[in-house]
Amino acid sequence: MNCKRCGTELKNDDEFCYRCGQRTTVFQRMFASRAFYGSLAAILVVAAVAVLAWFIWTGRLSLPIGGGSGAAGAPQGEDTAAAPEKTEAPHDRTAEPTATPYVFQPSEVTEEMRGELRPLMKKVRPFLAFAASYYENGSHTFRWGDGAATVMALYNLYEVEGAVKYGDTRSKIRREVKKEMKRLFAENYEYSLTYGDSFPDYVYRPVNDTLVYNASRITGKTYSMTVKKITEYEEGSYRINVSAGLVSESNKADKGYFQGYTLYVDRDEDAEYGYVLEKVKKAK
Repeated sequence: MNCKRCGTELKNDDEFCYRCGQRTTVFQRMFASRAFYGSLAAILVVAAVAVLAWFIWTGRLSLPIGGGSGAAGAPQGEDTAAAPEKTEAPHDRTAEPTATPYVFQPSEVTEEMRGELRPLMKKVRPFLAFAASYYENGSHTFRWGDGAATVMALYNLYEVEGAVKYGDTRSKIRREVKKEMKRLFAENYEYSLTYGDSFPDYVYRPVNDTLVYNASRITGKTYSMTVKKITEYEEGSYRINVSAGLVSESNKADKGYFQGYTLYVDRDEDAEYGYVLEKVKKAK
């Protein structure tokens, strides 16, 4: 059988397409099974025999009965020797259809896909909105890597969710942050928390055996992020254009400063959100 989405030839019992991940249906697998057609043929033969028997039993059909060496109804003296049976040449086996080669075409994703990406977007929104004010007027150079990825995960746990807090040991904080990074990035980034004089290194600093939030507290502000466009540029890989920033909770006229980002996201069925963040770039 072939995948309905990409045309890839599959085994008869495959539940998913190994190329694009499309689920096959029960009817696809059933109609592709040789056992199904064998059973169907047997049922048809039994039904045909039953119908023939019924016609004979009710007298609607009579079979010729042979007499002597000649066939019934043959003229006297006519040679009734059976003619040799004709042997038909075996038919050439029809070649199985070849699956049409699947060629991926970049395209904007569907609304359903936008819904699937929403949980991951919700997780990256707070830090990207918070970071936007630090890039206003070019006051800081954008840097993304292990350090920024670590601060994003720590910011979610420390400042947004309160899952870790001042007073927790650094070993506990490191353990929880690594778990959060696994959920967000899979194997794309490693834990790397340093303290320095540039953003985002100074957002957290060590104090004794714990960490303290070292940036300005957000007062009367809330996180805002708008997804502008999502494009599947390679199969299972997505480029997402967003605009994020802090806005006033009480003053709707205060639009705040928004920064554009381009997020590169990969589909990952084993990840908690179904997708993981592969890279972040600041829009020019």
